[in-house]
Amino acid sequence: MKNFLSIILIIFFSNLSYAQSSISSARLQPLGSTVTVTGVVTNGDELGVIRYMEDSTAGIALYDLTTNNYLANVNRGDSLTITGELADYNGLLEVYVTGFPTIHSSNNNYPIPQIMLPAQIGEATESELVQIDNAIFVSGGSLFSVGTYDFTCGGQSGKIYIRSNHPMIGLTIPVGPISLIGISSQYTFSVPAIDGYQILPRDTND
Repeated sequence: MKNFLSIILIIFFSNLSYAQSSISSARLQPLGSTVTVTGVVTNGDELGVIRYMEDSTAGIALYDLTTNNYLANVNRGDSLTITGELADYNGLLEVYVTGFPTIHSSNNNYPIPQIMLPAQIGEATESELVQIDNAIFVSGGSLFSVGTYDFTCGGQSGKIYIRSNHPMIGLTIPVGPISLIGISSQYTFSVPAIDGYQILPRDTND
């Protein structure tokens, strides 16, 4: 009986050490903390190794620094739970995953993008789906390649970023107002990291 109770206590405190958090709670933990989060993935390999996920409270980025391909089979719409260590990469809060995720279900609906103006893109929206209506690209009519592209909306300006091997490379940049959907992200060398906010479109549907 004593051995049984000891085993139960070990399991309890082991689970407590890696207690599951809402994403908003996980984002408040110090860098280097081990967190376990659950949410719905909002991108696939069109953005490379990185995956973004959201729950009802916030979003966060997942990244695999290893050669184990922990995220290789993670797709948009997957509901999953994963554990890793909080880290900062050029202003973007990430979970450096330490194992394969538990995938609960696939083909789930994505969170509804938050409609906003460019100036509202920031820490409060980081790693979440956002939507800018009536966005106009400065370089409309030319072709997308790797890099950042400026747009305006309501007298404000913003940026999107297109990475290498992105499905939109080589396509014509829209001319005239569009609804722009993507993942709110950040890339900056500034300290403190209060700039470098950008939107990552996933494909032509965005």
